[in-house]
Amino acid sequence: MDFVLLLTLIAGHYLADFGLQSQHMAAKKQLIFLDPMGIHALTSHAFIHAIIAGLLSGSILAAAIIGSAHWLIDFGKASKWLHKKLGKEEGLYGIHVDQALHIAVIFIVVVTVI
Repeated sequence: MDFVLLLTLIAGHYLADFGLQSQHMAAKKQLIFLDPMGIHALTSHAFIHAIIAGLLSGSILAAAIIGSAHWLIDFGKASKWLHKKLGKEEGLYGIHVDQALHIAVIFIVVVTVI
């Protein structure tokens, strides 16, 4: 396994999640299926992750997997529509589980795809 690539992808993940995500994007992605901007905010955030993963890994497949997984994981954590449907006040999981899931996807991609 390429530990340098793993650490580079994790660093890219944190850059995309915390440095490149605006407050507007973070707020609007919670409103997916409730506000027209919700789908665009969540999808653009996931695309940023895919682009960074693709550039760092040189793999379109890795980019597609990481970007798609990021979309699904953030949907589960942030979507107020999903929480309402499931009768939850808050997300399905908190920030620590969210980040652990993202890191697990990156680890699996490095081990199996790249």
